[in-house]
Amino acid sequence: MLVGCSLSAIEDSLPDQRLVYKRQREAAENLEIPPDLMSAGRFDDALDIPGGVEHPATFSEYAGGRAQRQQAAAQGGEVLPSFPNVELKRRGDERWLEVQASPQAVWLRVIAFWREQGVLLVEQNPAVGVMRTDWLDNRAEIRKDFITRMVSKVAEGLYSTSTRDQYTLRIESGLRPSTTEIRLTHRGMAERLVSGGIAGSTERTIWEPSGSDREKEAEMLRRLMVYLGGSPSKAGGGEMPAGQLIGANSRLVNENGVPLIIIPQEFRSAWQMTGAALDRAGFVVEDRDQAQGLYEVRYAGQDAQPEQKPGLLSRLAFWHKPKIDPVKQFQIKVSSNDKESRVIILAPDGKPDVSANGQRILNLIQEQLR
Repeated sequence: MLVGCSLSAIEDSLPDQRLVYKRQREAAENLEIPPDLMSAGRFDDALDIPGGVEHPATFSEYAGGRAQRQQAAAQGGEVLPSFPNVELKRRGDERWLEVQASPQAVWLRVIAFWREQGVLLVEQNPAVGVMRTDWLDNRAEIRKDFITRMVSKVAEGLYSTSTRDQYTLRIESGLRPSTTEIRLTHRGMAERLVSGGIAGSTERTIWEPSGSDREKEAEMLRRLMVYLGGSPSKAGGGEMPAGQLIGANSRLVNENGVPLIIIPQEFRSAWQMTGAALDRAGFVVEDRDQAQGLYEVRYAGQDAQPEQKPGLLSRLAFWHKPKIDPVKQFQIKVSSNDKESRVIILAPDGKPDVSANGQRILNLIQEQLR
């Protein structure tokens, strides 16, 4: 009995490591299916005429029936099918899903996955196949004891964590015919208490990037795989042959005054690695052209921070490094030969960007490639 009590006490004091995100009320309303991807789910008031044999005569009955038809179109069998062939692939630390379906069909099903999870998407760009979630509060990380459990029963939202998680998904055509690949990356933010640095100044909290968590990526990808129709027993993923493993051997070099990253992989692997690194580093992909090896991105690495006015010391802190312009767009070029691939930043004139800004972007990408 004593052993049992001790184990129970330990379990109560240690946070649960599973992902239990707080459901967002706006998710069901704001997760819209792109109209160009779902022609069968669109309803035109001018064409959806009430009355007649198959339609109710009153407006209230008509409106209720129309809402039910829209919901059925968004969740019904033919529009949002399960996929019989969903595999979890793995190469080194990188994991992705390969689905036997078109990107359009997969996109719809992934939208439904986030809606069911109660997660709001702050970015949906079907043109480039990118989704990004809101910053999520993992309820499993809240310390569990008698008091918090009792209070949570009365006011569930009273407690929150000092960390936030965000996920980015990229959906694109697979290497094999009639397949789609899904890649998922994680970014974290942590809240930190700081003081103004001057006597009598008040303390405040700031949000700082806390890096990516590969375990959370793997767990969320596993959940998505099962939701799409994959077998939980195959969640471990198929390891690629040893000769194809991606090691932490990319390197940042300078060739004839041009900074660049060398990745000892063929083009497609380097392209995917660069895309994942951009997601983890906080870049928003505005456009991409795999045939040309180009990513057009915007930096949004600090977009999770509460809006704050700089204090006196921060205004005087001339030693701080300048930040990357969050509005300006940048082009990332990936090119390959028979042995390796190279990643460079392009200036607006199409030539290699040798500025300090370009160097900072390469540093951010290289940090995520290690």
